[in-house]
Amino acid sequence: MNRCRLNTVALLGSVVIGAGATAVAADGPSADAGVLQEVLVTAQKRVENLQEVPIAITAIDARALEVQGVTDTDSFAKSVPNLHIKQGTTGVITIAIRGVSNNDPGNPGFENAVGMYLDGVYAGKAVNSLFDLDDVERVEVLRGPQGTLYGRNTIGGAVNFISKRPSGELRTTVKLGLGNEDLRTANISVDLPAIGTADEGLGTLKARLSYFLRQRDGFTRNVQQNFVATARPIAPFERFGDVDRQGVHAAFDWQPRSPVLVSYDYTRFKADDHQRLMQVIDVVRPGTMPAGFESYIPSGQPSVGSANENPYFETASDTHSLIIGWELSDTLTLKSITGYRRMESLDGQDFDGSNVSYYESKRDYDGTQRSEEVQLVGSTRQLKYVLGLFWFDEEIDSLRVQQFTNATFERDNNSYLDNSNKAIFGQIDYTPAALERLTVTVGARYTEEKKDMARYLRNWLGGTGTFQIRDPGPNLLLPTLKFSNTSFMLSPSYRVTDDLNVYFRYAEGFRSGGYDGQASSAASAAVPFKSEKLKSYEAGMKSRWLDNRLELNAAAFYSDYTDMQLTSFTGTVSATLNAGKASIDGAELEAAAVLSERLRANLSLAYLHYKFDRFDLGPVIGDVASRARLNNAPRYSGNLGVDYDFPSLGFGDLSLHVNYNYQASAEAIAIKTNGDAPNSRLSPRGLLDAHLALSRAMRGERAKLQFTLWGMNLTDREYFDNVIDFGGFRAGTLGWPRTYGASVAVTF
Repeated sequence: MNRCRLNTVALLGSVVIGAGATAVAADGPSADAGVLQEVLVTAQKRVENLQEVPIAITAIDARALEVQGVTDTDSFAKSVPNLHIKQGTTGVITIAIRGVSNNDPGNPGFENAVGMYLDGVYAGKAVNSLFDLDDVERVEVLRGPQGTLYGRNTIGGAVNFISKRPSGELRTTVKLGLGNEDLRTANISVDLPAIGTADEGLGTLKARLSYFLRQRDGFTRNVQQNFVATARPIAPFERFGDVDRQGVHAAFDWQPRSPVLVSYDYTRFKADDHQRLMQVIDVVRPGTMPAGFESYIPSGQPSVGSANENPYFETASDTHSLIIGWELSDTLTLKSITGYRRMESLDGQDFDGSNVSYYESKRDYDGTQRSEEVQLVGSTRQLKYVLGLFWFDEEIDSLRVQQFTNATFERDNNSYLDNSNKAIFGQIDYTPAALERLTVTVGARYTEEKKDMARYLRNWLGGTGTFQIRDPGPNLLLPTLKFSNTSFMLSPSYRVTDDLNVYFRYAEGFRSGGYDGQASSAASAAVPFKSEKLKSYEAGMKSRWLDNRLELNAAAFYSDYTDMQLTSFTGTVSATLNAGKASIDGAELEAAAVLSERLRANLSLAYLHYKFDRFDLGPVIGDVASRARLNNAPRYSGNLGVDYDFPSLGFGDLSLHVNYNYQASAEAIAIKTNGDAPNSRLSPRGLLDAHLALSRAMRGERAKLQFTLWGMNLTDREYFDNVIDFGGFRAGTLGWPRTYGASVAVTF
């Protein structure tokens, strides 16, 4: 690899800050000639061997994303231990790492517990964390708190999506696909020839453009198409779960002169979906529901359902990322990362999944965020360091309309939020001259944050005809909240041999406090909740064995989780409390093996255990620590991927990827009712997927043609991926049944 290419990677590559990584590729971690090759990462702002940096991080490359059937941010978790992702009932994404997640992801007053970054730009809210991964080069997942170099709202970890860079050579890829449920996909990318020459005139400019389209019919047929849509002018629809998404990505790399590199990325994502049906599963408290409600429980027919409100989901986001890197010397780099995001979302859901207006919800979300980060990355013979400044500002306008109890009660909740924070941080790696196998890493970050919220609440208290009774409710202009936090990290690591590294890591993180943007009363909205904190202790190893034919990485951890932010729901009143204190421990194993020249395998296993010391939801519910559960935290989970390259067919290369993913039972949602929601458990599930590809080189090696057959959930396992206990009934969304399809791609 030449020096120019290394500089490009170091300046504009991953802005993930962390340490070591296990690479998940379609053919194992760069398997070639029967061995595992070295994998380079930029996880600590410099090019390093992933086996030599000490933290649990998994890197998934573009080929692995393709063969695993990953299309967007709610589906890449398969191969990462203790990472669990689900798309909620109103289009939001919930990401949990090691049992830590956002308990109320649709709430604009809540922050994520796992930070998500697109080309270095922080995606601030779960409402707009859904975007496509069509033009992504790799995904890097850091497990455990990242409070030093990432800052607030990364107490569970961080996920970084890194887009493909322009090559500077003319190259076009066109991929078209079809599948069952009328699936239609199109992916087009074009790399343009470089313009100009480095150090002459305006320098060198490279560009890459891509477009994707994905449309699919839902798998549940709507048998109630004669309702009157009152929330917005939508015509009756035939299917629940329709998907209609498209987007563009543009990437530009400009090098005006040798030590300076400028990278700009623009990503546009747009979805116009019908959400999957929230089906009634059973009535858990007979006598509490409207007459005849039990008749809407489906009788073993997940392919049909009904709703009196259209469960729609529309979202659009624009993300701009500008990274400027200046190589001051061979050992010192200055970098600026400027980000801007604009997000809009409109969704509605019939939570009771019936023709009865028992509980419907609609939401209109509009948000803007701006950020700036400056980093100084350097090294000496014994030191490596990163120093930085960070600034972030966010404005949100959120309207939520909720309807309860057969249209006799409706609540409109309008919140305006303005959040800002600034931070200073640093991390140093020190290697003593007398003990070169030992490295000690220390880091710290100081953060100051301000939050403002204005709130308008009104209740519609029944009535008929044109006029209804309205309780206007109070207008609230709440006092400014101010938070500050200092997070530390300490991590000694020791290189036992050239192929075996061990480490210990102590890390802290915090998730911001604030006001509940969806509290159902003025009293609860005016009471702020505090920041929650997590301290993590982790020990791990990274190793290569059998002459680089086997890779084993393992980690064990213990976390102390305090001031947990939890939402309590009692009938029609909700509030957010710092109610919880828990301990979480677990272990993770990642393995990659070259079993023969044609056969390779990847394995990940995870164990997770937790215990609540306190779970106090106030005077109505009380302390329910003895029966409380974390959501999205299965005790056992694992993934096995096997790749096989068939002997040469003479007219092309045939390869097969088979993947099996298992997840034990888990709590789906942690919003607690006056009955403590004991029925929101997800059953264990195992899903089998496969990907068969036939590739043929053309015109020498300059062009390539590939035919692909794929299948997801091949055993047609029926399962719920989201369940909510509303106190009187239990409802959930079914996961996708067996899906399959084919695609053809040509690169020239």
